[in-house]
Amino acid sequence: MKVLLRFNKKDNSFVDMQSAVDEYVFKYQDVEELPNKDGYYTRLEYDEKAKKAVMKYIEIPKTEEQILKEELKAMKEQLEQTNRAVEDLAMQNAGV
Repeated sequence: MKVLLRFNKKDNSFVDMQSAVDEYVFKYQDVEELPNKDGYYTRLEYDEKAKKAVMKYIEIPKTEEQILKEELKAMKEQLEQTNRAVEDLAMQNAGV
């Protein structure tokens, strides 16, 4: 049985271990962190084409309540535009 042991580089203290079937090559890479962005979270992924780890923005799915609120807002705006158009037509007809 093979076991992979990890130790802290600074003080050589034990961090963790896991069983290993094969031996692996470990590489360290600096990854640029992305700033926080409303409506998104960041995820670390491995890019097969670039052969490196990259941070990506992932959109947080909207809740059903958020979707309904947006639809309601759009309907209210359409209703207001329709009311303004009806008022304009009424004023034009009254002036004729």
